[in-house]
Amino acid sequence: MRKAIAIILLITSLCGIYAAEYTDDLGRTVTIPDTIERVVPSGNLSQMILYSITPEKIVGWSSQLSGSAKEEYFSQDTVNLPVFGTFYGRKANLNKEALMAAAPDIVIDMGEIKGSKESMIADLDSLQRDIVTPVIFIEAYLDNTPDVYRKLGALLEEEERGERLAAFAEDAIEMARSARESITSPVTVYYSSSPDGLEAIAEGNFHGEVIEKVGAKNVVPSAFGESNNAVSMEQLYLWDPDVILLSDSEAYERALSDDMWSMLRAVEENRVYLVPTEPYSFIDSPPATNRIIGIYWLGNLLYPELYPVDIIQKTIDYYWLYYNYSLSEEHTESILGL
Repeated sequence: MRKAIAIILLITSLCGIYAAEYTDDLGRTVTIPDTIERVVPSGNLSQMILYSITPEKIVGWSSQLSGSAKEEYFSQDTVNLPVFGTFYGRKANLNKEALMAAAPDIVIDMGEIKGSKESMIADLDSLQRDIVTPVIFIEAYLDNTPDVYRKLGALLEEEERGERLAAFAEDAIEMARSARESITSPVTVYYSSSPDGLEAIAEGNFHGEVIEKVGAKNVVPSAFGESNNAVSMEQLYLWDPDVILLSDSEAYERALSDDMWSMLRAVEENRVYLVPTEPYSFIDSPPATNRIIGIYWLGNLLYPELYPVDIIQKTIDYYWLYYNYSLSEEHTESILGL
């Protein structure tokens, strides 16, 4: 089957369908179709960004959607698309033959450069040869989100929608930049996403980037490492943060009811917050475009005078623009825990 698909794709290429050249963010020049109608994302970040700009062109996912995304928030035309797996990461499991059978016009990988630039070029060139489909890479991180949407808008002939998405992200990033310049005494924050609340996200970890982006100080030193780190209550007492953020409801209930947590200043002062997580966390999991609304939410929570936004309306606007989902005010208040 794979050989037959390869022959079909080769014939269409020779017939002139693959007629444009695109230079990706690794400097690779890739021949792509003049018009792109069928897209496959490679990785969680790519699939969230592509869903926001052109859901109708996606022909498969790199990983399973979250429960609420699949059950409620994402378009029912897309939630049952095939899952092809991922090309990178510890759980890399890309099903190349299934991907080829979907006959995409292009595969788009996004994120940070994995390993060295040279090794990633070799990896994507090899993948492109194996699946006989153009594969491009767009470098994407929180601060360049507006640029990513403008690039995709031009590539996918979705300039108007790409600009709206870019502008929303640009406003959030600029508000955060301006706020950081005004902050002289940062709010100290502890963040955990584990059920016990004791697996800490360290400073500098992209899973906690929103904390630093809004101008707060993560109390967990970068020396603790890049992944979740088990910490003790005794260590948490020493840090004694101004604010505690928890994204697991079990951890949140424990923090409010367990005597061990009650000695923390954040608990005493009612500054323990459950991070909104529908359909994705406002802080991370995955660390993708959901962090844009996270900037507004956390900034407004910690520094309302520097982030003077109507967080209910801003959340409604975000869900409509990025998820194409219409929230009621009541539903929004429920998501935000208001």
